[in-house]
Amino acid sequence: MNIRHFLLYSLVIVSILNGCSKKGGTDNPPGAAPGCTNNTSPANGAIVGSGPISLSWSPVSGATSYDIYFITAISPGGVVVAANVTATNYTLTTLIFTGSNTFTWFVVPKNASGSATGCASNASSFTLSNISAPPPFGYYVVGYFPSYRNLADVPDVKFRMTNVVVYSFYSVNSTGGLSAPSAPAASLSAVTTKARANGAKVFLGINDGSGDGKTYFKNMASTAAGRNTFIKAIMNTVRTNNLDGVDMDWEFPTTTDGTDLTFTELMKELSDSLHQGARYYLSCAITAGKYAGGIRDAIRNELFPYVDFFNIMAYDDFNTTVPYRHHSDYALAQTCLNYWLNTRSMPAAKCVLGVPAYGRPSGITQSGTVLTYKTILAQGGNPLYDSATVTAGAFTNYTIYYNGQYTVKRKAKLAKDIANGVMFWEKWQDAADGNSLMKAACDTVGRGY
Repeated sequence: MNIRHFLLYSLVIVSILNGCSKKGGTDNPPGAAPGCTNNTSPANGAIVGSGPISLSWSPVSGATSYDIYFITAISPGGVVVAANVTATNYTLTTLIFTGSNTFTWFVVPKNASGSATGCASNASSFTLSNISAPPPFGYYVVGYFPSYRNLADVPDVKFRMTNVVVYSFYSVNSTGGLSAPSAPAASLSAVTTKARANGAKVFLGINDGSGDGKTYFKNMASTAAGRNTFIKAIMNTVRTNNLDGVDMDWEFPTTTDGTDLTFTELMKELSDSLHQGARYYLSCAITAGKYAGGIRDAIRNELFPYVDFFNIMAYDDFNTTVPYRHHSDYALAQTCLNYWLNTRSMPAAKCVLGVPAYGRPSGITQSGTVLTYKTILAQGGNPLYDSATVTAGAFTNYTIYYNGQYTVKRKAKLAKDIANGVMFWEKWQDAADGNSLMKAACDTVGRGY
């Protein structure tokens, strides 16, 4: 091969190599602007946390940098929130836009020849999670209203005395769904209407029902899928009925079978759903706390930030063999509050003391011998005292122990001094006149009605 042939052969090789390199390079001709990209994260329609938000997109051949646009009502074409980003991801530390939780964004690749066009068609959206508790509303006066009670028996003033009415109870069913009470004497709608007309918020009370209800509750809470289905049903009921919150009354999760853990997860997840946008409240009825054990320990401290307030059931401390024992005296209230506030460090603003509007005997069976406060008064009980001689069922002239107005006033003041409210089980059992226990509590703490 002479030198002339060698040079021609070399030129052919170089031309072939140049052609191959072009096939592996940019899809755009030299000097052209790059094409558009696709957003990869957050996924379109995703709900993201309120902290820094990481945006990412697919790389585009030929692009040397990227501009990030957010579409707003004022600027439907998009506003640049970050320019000349050389990576294919960007972290937003703040969002300057107001008026919405949902944000729509797209990315425009560019190079020295110009910017890509038409990229707004590749926009995607994400919703900023805004999980925070709604504002507290002072000293809580909570009154449960069971679905089996006659609403007409409770005058409007008794609703004005409470700022929270808990309609009780919905319950979990065999499939892990939410069931309304069957054949209620008072519907949720009727109770809500009456409560709202008298300035009270309405919570949906949920318990574990009867029969196999405890098993249904346990099974539902044991899996993430079960909890998710149940919470969706709760949220649908709350929204459909325009309620203000939920009161959870699982009696009782325990550390002995692991339901303390699944109850905690259920309450956290329910709290996140209710507190989205600071819209709905979450309360929880819990054991008195006097006796150590798996039930008391199932209420874990990590729940305190998630629940807006706790209704402490400081009653039913009775004994069927030991006589002369009050089931809910002032000493029990002190013991319960001391445990939850001091031993367990529950925030005082979330601590509500339960008060019974009924009486129990001591040293005898409880079947048929538990009477409502208004029934005790009708049998001659004194509204200022804590015991009376009554007759019920097969028992005649036995002593029943209850809370009169004097004790309720002391409890209401104690709850005002070191906690943040009182809860009554339940509204219908209270006297409808000047002997009312709720009236005694309101008068003590200065709550108008």
